[in-house]
Amino acid sequence: MSALPEVNMPIVSIVTHGNGRCDGSAGATTRLGRIWAAILLWHQKRQGRRALRELSPAGLKDIGVSQSDAAREVGKSFFWD
Repeated sequence: MSALPEVNMPIVSIVTHGNGRCDGSAGATTRLGRIWAAILLWHQKRQGRRALRELSPAGLKDIGVSQSDAAREVGKSFFWD
């Protein structure tokens, strides 16, 4: 048995890769595909920032994120890189 509480929320990336995009989907070659990929990326960022906002100071320390870094990330709008 662990002393840590069970976390029942999805873990999503809030960072981008290389060219600033995480879409990588096969449908991103068409205009509609790129729009859909951007919407999905914005949604993932929003979920990630919500999860980050709900972490306690001890939880932030566990993942190696300072409270000021977390506050700066959470304060971004959902479409910001």
